[in-house]
Amino acid sequence: MKHARPIDRAAGLAIVFATGITLAGCGSSLPSFTGGGSPFGSSSNLDQTFIGAAQTWDFDKNGSVTCDEWKSYVASLVKESDGSGDGALDATEFQQMAKIDRLFEEADLGYFDANGDSRVTVEEMTGKQNVAFKLLDKNGDCSIDRNESVRVLQVDAPKASSSAPDTTQQGSSGPAGR
Repeated sequence: MKHARPIDRAAGLAIVFATGITLAGCGSSLPSFTGGGSPFGSSSNLDQTFIGAAQTWDFDKNGSVTCDEWKSYVASLVKESDGSGDGALDATEFQQMAKIDRLFEEADLGYFDANGDSRVTVEEMTGKQNVAFKLLDKNGDCSIDRNESVRVLQVDAPKASSSAPDTTQQGSSGPAGR
């Protein structure tokens, strides 16, 4: 399957990001069909940014975002931004990536830099549990489907609760060939 290049989707990402942040910022003022305030009203800006960006990782456009799609998305962004071609982003290269996807302005280099060397690799970026999956994937299947993502707008009751998956340890959940 041919994927759209991240740079080609920058305008779309900006719109989705802005919409997500606007909705997340509305927190407790959103209408609720399940009763109560927003389940994300006490979430940090970082949490809300991940939630707002989650649907941009849906490469196959099937309405569900998998952990594998997140990893593929990060790998493509790192490749696109890695000017030196050494497989790791320094601060300047990371800033270039943040211009493609503003999620990485909030979740900055320091957030992903597990070994503290001021550089990040795909492994470091995907080795940290993705906040969107932690907050939205309540059934633990390493996929955020329409029912789970619509909870941001509070128009659907939450699924039966179980622990969220650790996206650093997932297996293949996407279509064959991923």
